[in-house]
Amino acid sequence: MKPGTKSPNSHRLGELLMEAGVLSAEELKHAMELNGETGLPLGRVLVMCGYIDEKELESAVWAQSLVKDGAITLDKAREALNLYKRSSNDFEACLAHVGFVKESRTPTARLGELLVEADIIGKPQLQDALKTSQETGLPLGRILVLTGAISEEMLSAALTAQVLVRDAKISRSQALQALKSSRFRQVNIEVSLMDLGFYRPPPRQRVKLGELLVLSGMVNEPDLMNALEMGLIREVPVGQMLVEGGFISKRILDTALKLQEIVASHSLSALKAAEALRQVAERDISLARAISELDLSGTEVKERIRLGEMLKAAGIVNDNDIRKALRDARRNSALLGKILLVTGAIDEPTLHATLRSLVLVRDEKITMEQAIIAINHARKHQLTLDEALSELKWTSAVVIDREV
Repeated sequence: MKPGTKSPNSHRLGELLMEAGVLSAEELKHAMELNGETGLPLGRVLVMCGYIDEKELESAVWAQSLVKDGAITLDKAREALNLYKRSSNDFEACLAHVGFVKESRTPTARLGELLVEADIIGKPQLQDALKTSQETGLPLGRILVLTGAISEEMLSAALTAQVLVRDAKISRSQALQALKSSRFRQVNIEVSLMDLGFYRPPPRQRVKLGELLVLSGMVNEPDLMNALEMGLIREVPVGQMLVEGGFISKRILDTALKLQEIVASHSLSALKAAEALRQVAERDISLARAISELDLSGTEVKERIRLGEMLKAAGIVNDNDIRKALRDARRNSALLGKILLVTGAIDEPTLHATLRSLVLVRDEKITMEQAIIAINHARKHQLTLDEALSELKWTSAVVIDREV
């Protein structure tokens, strides 16, 4: 395992079974070879080969989870698995025999648990998704999205909550309240956390690594969510998971991390940093050269400053007038859209799709969640909003709207 990884090798499922005396070294080696050839999860391969049965696999996964959560030591997990192999007792009885008390377990911030306790999915949905995840090797969150149990946005919110709980930025109960609020209000979880008074991002906010990679086109949203979820499970950084998964190279990761620092120092905007990263990847040039060749919009910044200062010096406007103009622009959808268009933050098709979706949401023809999904679908496939809605099978209300 690479340096910096928190989970020791002995926490891995196959090694845990081997050290517990359930598997031989030869059996594990053979199963790992098949795992590499077929891409099937190791646990599924072990069962298919007849080296362990379904109950032994479930027990090993349970033991592995207890070790990860700090509810039991690795030695006790091995002892319980070994006892289960040799006796006719169920695994819970074997755990009790080695000193594990179920009631003493501290609630964890696992993805499935958070979603169930926040009333976003039910326990049967979670059990079905966990079984499918185990059979296919896909992360739990991706299964829940693919089956329609949750949206991409809710998965992102839940994973963000996990990260904040893991980093001790918020408590588990605060994460649950924020997830419920995010779902009800249809806002991102950071907004819910701030409105609830639980968390406020540091004033010198840096662009997230994942955001930078998505903005640059290096990684798409679903792959980022998969990497984030797997990183939380394995307790490794999302960047490392993306490299191990072959989505980006180590060079691109290092470049993105450097650009994060540059954005944090206010020397470069997130959009310009994403453009620099794209140039480094596409043209195989150095970061220094990519930045030097950017249109850094320094002239735009100076022009804005000159305009405000000139108007104030002439006595035409004051600071309050400028602040009011900015507030009014934020409230006026069309004006804000034009500003974002001029600054290059969005393109014209995106502006048209977003304005069209606003009309449909206000007229209650589509929901906010459908609008967000349709806008991103339209951008990805270069469609109009109505074409995107048609592909997503959300056309009935829109057709009625146009006929009227």
